[in-house]
Amino acid sequence: MCLGSPRIRIFPVLYVLALTAPHESAGQGSVFKTGVEMVALTVTVTDAKGQCMSGLSASDFAVFEDGIQQTVSLFGSEEIRVDVALILDTSSSMINALPIAKTAARALVDRLRPADRAALIDVKGSTTIPLPFTDDRGRVAAAVTAMSARGTTALYDGVYVSLREFERERRQRPEIRRHALVVLSDGVDTSSHVTFDDVAHLARTLDVTIYTIALRDSVSTATAAPEDPVRRANWEMRTLAAETGGLVFFPSTAADLSGVYEVIARELTNQYALGYVSSAPRQNGAFKRVTLRLVPPAQGRARTRTGYVASGPAVGGR
Repeated sequence: MCLGSPRIRIFPVLYVLALTAPHESAGQGSVFKTGVEMVALTVTVTDAKGQCMSGLSASDFAVFEDGIQQTVSLFGSEEIRVDVALILDTSSSMINALPIAKTAARALVDRLRPADRAALIDVKGSTTIPLPFTDDRGRVAAAVTAMSARGTTALYDGVYVSLREFERERRQRPEIRRHALVVLSDGVDTSSHVTFDDVAHLARTLDVTIYTIALRDSVSTATAAPEDPVRRANWEMRTLAAETGGLVFFPSTAADLSGVYEVIARELTNQYALGYVSSAPRQNGAFKRVTLRLVPPAQGRARTRTGYVASGPAVGGR
């Protein structure tokens, strides 16, 4: 468990950056508006034993975009609120694992702070949102309990819909929040209307940390042929997590889910938020590679998204 003094600081930058007067102290509902796009990074820092590290400051981080160091304009730690969307695969193959998955999901939500919010996404052959973002723990628990298993798996439709929900929330709520998506599935996508490439592209445009949980039969996964759909699905789950700064888990039994969700809950309540305004001209649709490292004497492993798809007018365009 990471402990440390929660804080958030917004540093002056030589760009149009207008701060509104927040009704609460910084880190608790702070609102900002920018005349240029700020690149937001959610950062997890772990030590050699994999434990979360706290107590770091902005000067402990060096951020690079396409190899060029950037100036950190925003820094915050644990107190920044988090919105977490929980995707549960409730296709018919999940009928035996679903009770344990429900218990683990409710335990994760119980670990969130009072001002954090959770949403629930139900994925079968179609995607529904039984509960949009709320800080009412009782409503979340009731919605999870009411889920039932049947039908096929349109997993990527569910991930895509969830990411669009985060995009909408960001437009409607200008306050500084961290966003995370927790995806649980036990099988291969069988009925989505969108492709993995569609989902991956959208994920690269947003600062949403994706945690993927692939509940697999360890024997069949290990012996699968290279072109096997399960092997391909595993690669896709790894890719979503790696590119967004999250983690991927491959529990072989549902009994392991409680520990998996515990790890995720611990990370969600012990992360940093960094922001910078890119020093390079915006190139609409270009992928900008982001790397992050700790500055000595700070030691550890800093994990964040691998980059983002730039928005805004193309260089030389209208």
